[in-house]
Amino acid sequence: MGTVHLGADAQKQRVAGVAVVAEHAQLDEFVLDQPQVDFVQHGGRQSVLADDDHGIEVVRLGAEVAALRGSQGVHRREFTRAGATAGKLGSDPDQFLMAKLLNSSGKKNKSVKAWMNDHVNDPYVQEAARRGYRSRAAFKLIELAERDQLLKPGMTVVDLGAAPGSWSQVLRERLGPSGVIVAIDLLPMDAVAGVKFIQGDFREDDGVEALETALNGRHVDLVVSDMAPNLSGIDPVDQARSIHLGDLALEFAMSHLREGGDLLVKVFQGSGLPEFQRAIGAHFEKVYVRKPKSSRDRSRETFLVGKRFHR
Repeated sequence: MGTVHLGADAQKQRVAGVAVVAEHAQLDEFVLDQPQVDFVQHGGRQSVLADDDHGIEVVRLGAEVAALRGSQGVHRREFTRAGATAGKLGSDPDQFLMAKLLNSSGKKNKSVKAWMNDHVNDPYVQEAARRGYRSRAAFKLIELAERDQLLKPGMTVVDLGAAPGSWSQVLRERLGPSGVIVAIDLLPMDAVAGVKFIQGDFREDDGVEALETALNGRHVDLVVSDMAPNLSGIDPVDQARSIHLGDLALEFAMSHLREGGDLLVKVFQGSGLPEFQRAIGAHFEKVYVRKPKSSRDRSRETFLVGKRFHR
């Protein structure tokens, strides 16, 4: 985890946006059977929630808890979702603060409660809980893989931006015991049986080298990327960061895919997307732009699928 550097007005800086909720875009990493939601103060990576106002409010609440707590560095705070809106939390100081924030009057309270209600009642969230997936995002990969015939038993697959692990879970199911899965994320991920996980920064040489070591010379059949950039709140900056992560995934794929291999990468709709699509097209026979049904309509995320890599 990165280090949060605090300036003169430390409390305002904390409130400004150092909280991360559930570690990924659109808060899709919450599942119905998870009793708690993690709030993480982390200077290296933040959730991308630009198109989910309710989600942004939840992130802000996490930042306010960190500020009220008055602590520094990297730390996790939890609150019970069911009890939060009802104000029935335990004696933990952070739970008390979260309950106080959630039960405050005004637009913040309404928007957060609306988001939480929508999320808990989301059929993909409920189905993810029923099937044991760590995130509703599992259904994005399932839909994309079935539509474009991406997964076959015995493949070698690299999962970029893997935490909390729902894509790795799907890969493990679909590739069978002979499949090889190497996953990486800046944030920690609970173990998935049969998946080699690396906690590291894919943007840095050390992270890429760790992936290469884990692959041990194998050519890759498929690279999947669900990576999300830091959220600055400035649309052009966030868009550029999203495309940059896509470029890094493409660069890795070009160096490690076998002839005929495939690429699946998430980016945001907006400036730079057509150019990125053409860059993929220069190295793959076909490029498809996909928006799976399980991706929320209000989200700008889109997925590009490159089929049949060639050098």
